[in-house]
Amino acid sequence: MQTAKIITPRWIAPALAAGVIWSVGLAGSAAEGPRQNSEETQRRIDRLIEQLGDTDYFIRQQAEAELAKFSFEAFDALNAATTHEDLEIAARAKHLLRLMRVQWTVPSDPPEVKKLLAGYELLTQARKLAQMRNLAALPEGAGVPALCRLVRYETSPVLSKYVAVELVGSQAPGVPPGKELAGLLRKNLGSSRQTAAGWLLTWVRFGEDPQAASSDWTKLTEAEYALLRQSPAQTDPNIVARLVRFQVPWFKKLDQKEQALAAMQRLVDLETGNPATLGELVAWLIEQQAWESIDKLTARFPAQFAGNPLLLYTLYTVAQAQMEKGERNLAEQTAQRALALNQGNSPQQLFLHYEVARVLWQRGMLGWAEREFRYIIDASTAVDDIVLVASSLLGEMLHDQAEELKAAEVLDRLVKACQQQPNLAAIVRARIPGIRSRMEYFYACHFAGRSDRAKQREHLDKAIAADPSDVDVLIARYRLPDQAREYREETLKLIKQAADESRQETVHAPDDATAYNQFAWLVANTEGDLEAALEFSKKSIELSPTSGGFYDTLAHVYFAKGDYQKAVETQTKALQLDPHSKLIARQLDVFRKKWEETKKQDDGPRKPDG
Repeated sequence: MQTAKIITPRWIAPALAAGVIWSVGLAGSAAEGPRQNSEETQRRIDRLIEQLGDTDYFIRQQAEAELAKFSFEAFDALNAATTHEDLEIAARAKHLLRLMRVQWTVPSDPPEVKKLLAGYELLTQARKLAQMRNLAALPEGAGVPALCRLVRYETSPVLSKYVAVELVGSQAPGVPPGKELAGLLRKNLGSSRQTAAGWLLTWVRFGEDPQAASSDWTKLTEAEYALLRQSPAQTDPNIVARLVRFQVPWFKKLDQKEQALAAMQRLVDLETGNPATLGELVAWLIEQQAWESIDKLTARFPAQFAGNPLLLYTLYTVAQAQMEKGERNLAEQTAQRALALNQGNSPQQLFLHYEVARVLWQRGMLGWAEREFRYIIDASTAVDDIVLVASSLLGEMLHDQAEELKAAEVLDRLVKACQQQPNLAAIVRARIPGIRSRMEYFYACHFAGRSDRAKQREHLDKAIAADPSDVDVLIARYRLPDQAREYREETLKLIKQAADESRQETVHAPDDATAYNQFAWLVANTEGDLEAALEFSKKSIELSPTSGGFYDTLAHVYFAKGDYQKAVETQTKALQLDPHSKLIARQLDVFRKKWEETKKQDDGPRKPDG
């Protein structure tokens, strides 16, 4: 009579004593890709797995030893056995998989692959995902064999699936994998039973029979969606969403409009409201021009959009895309919705509007940036740091766009508000002279544009009285025509004083890029040591290499030195870094014109000697 089988940890110690610790090496022929298991081999492995649950302890031990000889060829079958209805088999299969120490790299892997997979088993899940993305991004499919290993042998079903969606997502949407990639996938996935391997092999078939492959992809997507509801530990909402997202371009390509709309609705339903995934989904929906789906998302998650500046910005991106399509009214409605999502004047709300305004300015959405800046100014009940900064930035943005009078009026309002506020914070009070100087400077620029030299000079003098160190004011005064000698000398004295102060600032704060730039900007546009200006300007770029304004300064230095070609080249770089600056664009035209004139002179007819 057979004795009843008892499910206890009794086998663990003998198994360890017997030395059942596997090291799955991917060397030799296995290193170049998994061997296709013969039917007989697979039947043998399946029988041994069933024997892991035998009532006889020695049969269980012998089955373990036999399975060890198959090395990684038994991996897929063991992985499937972890969910066996026989709890003893499932427990032993899980234990054996834990004991496996998979060597993820092989000798033929490129150095960058070996580097990315170094210490893979010790990484956190987030870091593993990051390395998967890095592998998928390697050029010419260099990371594909390694990714296939991860699909096949990663014990976490969620991570195995993430490998597949990262690999699929690394390719252009609506385009099947090329012949070479398809061959790599088939070779390295072999007869893997992993769900994710099935996804990739279905993906390959889009290049052969897209209609049939799309139908099969829909089935596997439905299966994963059902698994999410039944066994959420086996998958992830983001994985399902990416499977669905893959379908949409193919539905459109196959003229299956209803299926495409249903897929986008499912994406909205799957979204959990995480700001990171929400922002990514909105960005993708913008590419699909799925305005209705975006409206549904904002309706579902108003708090997330209202509380996150980047999500608020995505709504403006929607409005911009609608504007470019000629849907002006729809764009305005979207922009109004973005503005209305975060009404209020608490410090937190005003700061969110400020962050959005800055991003909008950087992205060239100037009208909406102005609206956000003005919301801060209008909603505030007193002048504080946020109002001061918002007003100053709005003034500078308008000045850059040659809206000089509007820029001056913004700061004029700020100055008057400061005068009417008795308990002004010390930090705000200390900024008033500089703000007043910028206000007068903008007024001076306005009158210069109208060729009113008297008014221009009047406001420049007021600006100097408020802050004699404002370099833009000094440059504008230096360039005034028909100056009396005493006036000119006073301006030159102030220029030298400001240049000396900037030099001193670079000594006291050697890592302050602005101080170097200020000196170079002043000298390049007036007079002084141009070699020092060149050195200082280059230093500012070294400290802040992505500043378009600093390249603009360097271009002015080259122009002052008479190197017009370098001035044009450097100003072009400045405009690339700051493509929405009208000041930089206008100056590039000036530099190009001068360079062209110089080239014509150099190429002109020469007088004969003598």
